[in-house]
Amino acid sequence: MASPNSEALERYKNAITAASSVVGAAMLLRRIVADVLPDTALGALLLLPPPSSRRHCVVIEEFDGAFYNRVFLAAKAYVSTLLAAAPVPLMKASLPRGAGAEQITLAMRPGTAVVDVFDGAELTWRLSSHGGGGGGRRRGGDDAREVFKLSFDGRHKDMVLGAYLPAVMARVAAMSQGQRQAKLYSNEWGKWRPVRLRNASTFATLAMDAALREAVVDDLDRFLGRKEYYERTGRAWKRGYLIHGPPGTGKSSLVAAISNHLRFDVYDLELGGVRSNTELRKLLIRMKNRSILLIEDVDCAVVAAPRREPHGGPDGSNTPSVNRKVTLSGLLNMVDGLRSSSGHERILIFTTTHVDRLDQALLRPGRMDMHVHMGYLGFGAFRELAATYHGVAGDDHPLFPEIEALLREVEVAPAEVAERLLMTDDAGAAIEMVAKLLRDRKAGTEEDGGGYVSQKLHAGTGRRHPRASRRGGGGGAVVATTTRRGVFGDEIGMEISHGQGRRGVRGRGRGRR
Repeated sequence: MASPNSEALERYKNAITAASSVVGAAMLLRRIVADVLPDTALGALLLLPPPSSRRHCVVIEEFDGAFYNRVFLAAKAYVSTLLAAAPVPLMKASLPRGAGAEQITLAMRPGTAVVDVFDGAELTWRLSSHGGGGGGRRRGGDDAREVFKLSFDGRHKDMVLGAYLPAVMARVAAMSQGQRQAKLYSNEWGKWRPVRLRNASTFATLAMDAALREAVVDDLDRFLGRKEYYERTGRAWKRGYLIHGPPGTGKSSLVAAISNHLRFDVYDLELGGVRSNTELRKLLIRMKNRSILLIEDVDCAVVAAPRREPHGGPDGSNTPSVNRKVTLSGLLNMVDGLRSSSGHERILIFTTTHVDRLDQALLRPGRMDMHVHMGYLGFGAFRELAATYHGVAGDDHPLFPEIEALLREVEVAPAEVAERLLMTDDAGAAIEMVAKLLRDRKAGTEEDGGGYVSQKLHAGTGRRHPRASRRGGGGGAVVATTTRRGVFGDEIGMEISHGQGRRGVRGRGRGRR
């Protein structure tokens, strides 16, 4: 027979079980009503919380450890686009350094909020400020750091994290790519130092033959659009260009035009300032994606470089030299070794005046994929210069026929002609100066003794640089041959030359004749 205490305990257990079932059923019903009819009278009877109490919040801090938080920077840029149409009573305006008045940007002040609508959902951005701490950076002497709080209804959590925030990042990236100005980096003591690249050279203003310009632009655009191709073939997403030709033919201007066309930063690598192959590798790793690595006058930088570093110091001891420089092997490994895969969407450009001095290992396909010969001025490029500098279009000038004939016989650099065109604002006088330059060059009666191009070409060589044989034909002729092997399918790498002075097309692997 059960004791009274046992019966009481059993009744107590049954009551607890029944109460738990009722509470569980009530919570389930409350959840269903909250999802289906949150703001109805039934919801009020069930004491449902208002929508504001069910909002979720994503906190985006200014710093991620010791570095700027990229999501915060993107949010700051995105929110600035919402402020112009938002009823925010207090905001601040700023003008980036070097920007025009039309580039004034708006930003939120701490304590203010702005509402955005995405896919039918309302999202609130609120900026707040709190004291520093942790290990983040400090700006000046101010310990305050800013925080964005993105709040939204809890039902939209998956949409916010999976669609909204990625859309914000993508839009800011597109805005930055369309508005950013390229930077020019130079290496100093193993680090990159940036300045704003203000060279306004473009393919439209460059003194190039139209066919050559089109070939280079098409190659650049094709490179940018082949991300999936490079991933599928297991190749590093990079492209190499060798730009060669006499001084004054526009090699550096072509580099600036490529940078402005792609909106890529330029890393101007001075090999003489690199102390070792190890430092060279570090500099390469520190480059950003979507950038150009430029080595100008590469023949001067590597003409005396050994294949490998010496085993001892300069006195023959076993102690390595502290001032050892980059070797050719180190340079080749940078171009297409494992280190070359440390980034993507990179352009590598070598420029040289004496292509015949370069080691053939630098010129093979996969390293220098496209050879561009910037030759002397042709008549087609001259007409573009005349139109750019003085608005003289077409063949509408009596001296043009004479200039066209002279350019078939005389070698002149575009920089020399541009110098004459800049001397006066009078179009007729400027064209006459160019014609006189060509007449004097043909007669050998120039006041400077033959032009600065010849002087620069042959200074210190001990012999006069041979000139290519002249052939007839139009001054603006373009000769292009393709020896395509490697990066773009089975074939890559082409050599293109423009201008009228050097018409021969050289196969890769041979010196210029």
